Amino acid sequence: MALAALVSLWMLTGCAAETAIRNRTATPQQYAFWPPFPAQPRVQFLTSFAYSSDIEAPKSGLDRLVFGGSAKVLPINKPYGVGMWDGKIYVCDIRGDAVVVLDVARSETRLLVARSMGGMQQPVDIAIADDGQKYVADLERGVIFVFDENDHMETAFGFPGLKPAGVATHGDELYIADFGSQGVVILDRYTGEERRRFGGPGPDDGKFVRPLGIAVNHDGEIVVSDVIKARVQKFSPQGVLLSAFGQVGDTIGSFVRPKHIAIDNDGVTYVVDAAFQNVQMFDSEGHLLMFFGSGGGHIGAMNLPAGVAVTDQGVGLFSSLIHPYFDAKRLILVTNQFGLNKVSVYALGVLRPGRTPQDLARVAAPVPTGMQEDDNTPGSPTPVLPSSPDQAKQGTQPEKPKETSPPPQRTSSE
Repeated sequence: MALAALVSLWMLTGCAAETAIRNRTATPQQYAFWPPFPAQPRVQFLTSFAYSSDIEAPKSGLDRLVFGGSAKVLPINKPYGVGMWDGKIYVCDIRGDAVVVLDVARSETRLLVARSMGGMQQPVDIAIADDGQKYVADLERGVIFVFDENDHMETAFGFPGLKPAGVATHGDELYIADFGSQGVVILDRYTGEERRRFGGPGPDDGKFVRPLGIAVNHDGEIVVSDVIKARVQKFSPQGVLLSAFGQVGDTIGSFVRPKHIAIDNDGVTYVVDAAFQNVQMFDSEGHLLMFFGSGGGHIGAMNLPAGVAVTDQGVGLFSSLIHPYFDAKRLILVTNQFGLNKVSVYALGVLRPGRTPQDLARVAAPVPTGMQEDDNTPGSPTPVLPSSPDQAKQGTQPEKPKETSPPPQRTSSE
């Protein structure tokens, strides 16, 4: 009997992750896709989290008997940067003085805290290297907290005047978008020793006002978003300006308040905009591919989004939420500072062979685009991703837009 009970308990635990995720389905028979019908869907909203109870499976009678009453519910207060590794979503909570760890694979919630050096005060971004090393940027403390693959704190990097707003890794290097120097600082990610820096204050391309989002592609090229200039710039590994796109505007392809960015394995750049309340996607040349999300009360809506991360791992953890006609290739994570969709999970993919957008029309929820088309912007208001990375590279670099005077500087992290 004891062995049978243990086997039953193991089976219940193994199903816990899928059960907890399934309970988060927004509407049982409705799905949200972008671009909306009649276009070919490329992004599906899967689920969202706001509390630890959203990911933890309900306690069974046996759990309550053995472990006692219900556990304390942990809220995600005001999320910012986000990352995912080994079945766990890491969410920087700028009001919680910690990084919330949503362990989807185990249906558990933990906190990543700095138990020394004064602790965290305002964690705004996290970068996770291929070996599981984690780097948390604390804007208020002016340091980078370093955790190992088991989430144990190892050390912290910093120097006078550092104001890290965004972090990224590539190889053995750590890249920091620094409010302090208004530029990019590159460190040895193992020792914290500075290797080089570039940028500096200025309105022209190659310079920054408030560099916030930062990501590095497979070629080591560094892509940085500027929340004040409303511009995204790409640099060589040595800091030479290669290209730039975006400007202040209210049409697709422009920005108002771009925050964090991410780059996927096909070289697509994702830029989250807190004012547009969406994510725009660009190819390696800066051409707009599509966008998804908008403000409102619909399924998959965004509410002052700030963080974005893309990963090819963990798609299977959300398989029960993916429409059977949709072939999901990777996950997109977006944080929202307000509302109940604090951490939203989307899937990027394509329709399965033999299926058409009409097949999904019956179960597709209405999703407003929230943006308008500029007469000078080629394509439709909901442009579709190319079917291959090679197609994404076709075309010429868009004409550089005229410089505009940036709006007054904002010092708040909102």
